[in-house]
Amino acid sequence: MDCGRNLIIVAAHGLRADVAGDTLSWPFVAPNLESLSNRGVRLVARSACPADPGGMVSLLTGMHARQHGVLGAGRMADLKVAHGWPRWLTEAGYHTAGVGCVGMLGDELAQRQEVADISQTETDQCAYLKAMWQKGYLSAVLQQRRQRNRFGPFEPQRLMLEPADDIDGFISREAEAMLRTMPEDHPWALIVNFSGPGNDMPPPGLYDQLVDLKELEAGFMPPDFRGLNAYAELDYPRVLLQRLDPLKLARIRGDYLGRVSLLDHGVGRLTARLSERKDRDRTWVVVCSDRGQLLGERGLIGHRSFLAGAVEVPVILTPPLGSKIGTEDDFKRAEVEVGLDGVISTVDVAATIAALGSCDRPSCHNGRSLAGVLFGHGIEDGGSRVGSVSEFGNRLMLETEQHKVVFDTEVQEPMALFDLLNDSDERQNLLETLAGANVIDSLRWRLADALMPIRAGERVNVPKAACPG
Repeated sequence: MDCGRNLIIVAAHGLRADVAGDTLSWPFVAPNLESLSNRGVRLVARSACPADPGGMVSLLTGMHARQHGVLGAGRMADLKVAHGWPRWLTEAGYHTAGVGCVGMLGDELAQRQEVADISQTETDQCAYLKAMWQKGYLSAVLQQRRQRNRFGPFEPQRLMLEPADDIDGFISREAEAMLRTMPEDHPWALIVNFSGPGNDMPPPGLYDQLVDLKELEAGFMPPDFRGLNAYAELDYPRVLLQRLDPLKLARIRGDYLGRVSLLDHGVGRLTARLSERKDRDRTWVVVCSDRGQLLGERGLIGHRSFLAGAVEVPVILTPPLGSKIGTEDDFKRAEVEVGLDGVISTVDVAATIAALGSCDRPSCHNGRSLAGVLFGHGIEDGGSRVGSVSEFGNRLMLETEQHKVVFDTEVQEPMALFDLLNDSDERQNLLETLAGANVIDSLRWRLADALMPIRAGERVNVPKAACPG
């Protein structure tokens, strides 16, 4: 068959948009992610669900949370996703392979090396835990996970492990090995799903305190629980947040950035291995994430929030080394209009992968391909052009080019309203102001317009299948 475009799709759990090589926000450099961005394009998308496991389900299926129904908290291991873009690639003739936290994909992959979610303690279905058992590290790793389950990132247990023995270091090494096995005479897609950096685990020793902690104390503020409900649902008990001080916050931030650096190193090793392959000139790289992570915004740690740190994630699209992009017929796509219309969502990642792989998309999908941006075009027509919708629990967000509004879906009333042009840090809730009253009705209408195509593609909620056939 025709040797079409190959794909390496890196999905990082809990990767914030502002740590992917953005030194304006953090005293930190992710050189390999930055290199991919410079060769292609880096966009900022809004998570369709900044809560686990709904965010990952949306990323894999291209469906909004109200479509797949995974709105509450739960373990990723308890869900199996059918008919997401891995299935689309298989149906388009791709050899599909997966490494890392790919258990949610069930039997969709032709080749796999599965690493279980860190909440799991059984070795049967986890290549990483099996490897740790063989090395004699299993009891220490499980004890570290129990500590994490009790205290999250606040009181981590640090292990003297080599980077290759960390869960994400292990995934990087196994991804390199699997890349060597990809066919050269057949289109393939390698999915690498990292556990972090949003897994609340400390990094291995080599990546510990890469940044001066004093530089990470900036912006500390204690949590203001009086107005908290407008910003987030708590992921951790209030007492842990109340004990935060500048140094402890800096330590949590340092651990997070250390895990980003570990992931960045893994991406670099993977792209270096790709450069040795004969088919490197037709292999594209996509980097994406399910949701972000709060690192002290409003004194909060966690992710169940629509604050920028939790909801904004990077989408990096990188063409092959030395490729010349810009031709009209380089990839199969719908007609696009010039300009970046609307706000990008993680449901658009699925549409983008479908466009790169020349896949057919099911009717329950509402995303828009972003691939046209690389060719000087805008985003694919269709889907929501009036704003980005995100949802978890009983909270629903609409973000437009200027405003972000959060509704309580149980009482159908607004909870928070921010003017992003004049208040990019989302410090002033305008809901009770005259300015807020003047725009809230128009935002209700825009939300209705944004929800119309989503409702048209809704499916029945089936817990074990995100988009049932």
